[in-house]
Amino acid sequence: MRTKLTRARKLIGPRGALAAALTLAAVAVLPWPGQPTRAATGAETAAETTAAGTEQVSVCLATTRDTAREQTLRVPRAAADVLLRYTLSYEGVCASYGAPSALGAGELRTYAQLADGRPQSVGIVFPKSTLTGLPTAMTDGKHCYDMNGDGSVNEHTECVGGHERPLELPAQLASFPDMPLKWALVNYNPMGHGPEHIYDSPHFDFHFYVQPKAERDAIRTGPCGLAIDCEDFATATKPLPPQYLPQDYQDNGVAEAAMGNHLVDMSSGEWHGESFTQTFIYGAYDAKISFLEPMISKAWLQGVAAGTNPSRCWPVKQPQQWQEAGWYPQEYCIEYRANRGEYTVSMRNFRHSAA
Repeated sequence: MRTKLTRARKLIGPRGALAAALTLAAVAVLPWPGQPTRAATGAETAAETTAAGTEQVSVCLATTRDTAREQTLRVPRAAADVLLRYTLSYEGVCASYGAPSALGAGELRTYAQLADGRPQSVGIVFPKSTLTGLPTAMTDGKHCYDMNGDGSVNEHTECVGGHERPLELPAQLASFPDMPLKWALVNYNPMGHGPEHIYDSPHFDFHFYVQPKAERDAIRTGPCGLAIDCEDFATATKPLPPQYLPQDYQDNGVAEAAMGNHLVDMSSGEWHGESFTQTFIYGAYDAKISFLEPMISKAWLQGVAAGTNPSRCWPVKQPQQWQEAGWYPQEYCIEYRANRGEYTVSMRNFRHSAA
C-alpha cells in the first residue's frame, strides 16, 4: 500500500495525492451496509488493520484552524503521511485545549489527547512566532525581594521566575479520573538563571503542576535561597522520602519563591561539560513532588524547527513509588509540526500507578 501511494504521489503530484488521501480518510469513516457506525478511537490493535495488513493509525483530520471542525480518523499509515504533509492534520486523536495566553508574537495553550480511557498526550502547543518578539528584561518583576536590604531591587540577583504564563488545563483533562496534574505554568527566562554556566542561557520552563495553584501562589518571597521566604525555604527543602525520588535526581537546595524546590538529574549532559539543550526536572515542596518540568533552551527549539535538531522523545525517570495514585508520563517529547508551523512540548505514554 505504501509503495503504491508513493508512486501515485510522483505521478499525480501533491494535490492528487492529497485528494487520494482525503478519499481514503472519508472511506475510513463511512459505514458499510450491514455494519454499525462507530466512533474512531486511539486504539491501534492488530484487529484494526486492513485485510492487506496495512497499519491503521489515528489522525486528527484538520483542514482549517477551527478546532470544532476537527475529526479523529483511523486511516492507513501511508494516507496519514499525506494528510500530515499537505493538511493541518496531526498525529493521534483530536485534542482538547485550554485558554491561550500571549507570549512573544504568538500564544501558549495547553492541550490533551484522551482515548480509550487513558491520556495519550498532555502538553503545551505554541506557534513558531512565539519565539520572536520575546521579552528581553531578566524577569517580569512579579517575584522580587530586596535581599541585601539596600533599599532597591536588582532584577538580576533579587528577582526570580523570568516571565511567567499560568495556564489552565483543558476541561476534559481536569475532570479526567485519577489525573494528578492540576494546571500548567510556562516561564521564559531571557538570560537563563543559575547555576552559572549550567542554565544561564535563554530557555523555557514548562511546568505541569501536581500542587494546587493556590498553594504554589502562597510560596512567599524573602531573603533565603532564590528570593524565597526563609520559613518557606525550610518547607520547600524538606527531604523527599527516598522511594519518591527518581534515580539520578538530587536536591541541591534550589528553592525559589512562587515555585518551590527543584530536583535535578545529575546525569544530564549540562552537568558534565556539555551545553544545556533540554532536561527534565522534578519540583518538590513540603516533602512532596509538586511539578513535572521539561526545561528547554530557546536555541534547541529553534534547531528543531530548522531541522538541525530532531523532533523526539526522552524517557521520564520514575520514582519507585508515587505519593498520589494516578496517571503519570513515561516520556516527554519536543516536536515541531511543520505543516502547522507550531511546536508541542508534551508528556506521553501515561501509565496508571498506585500510591
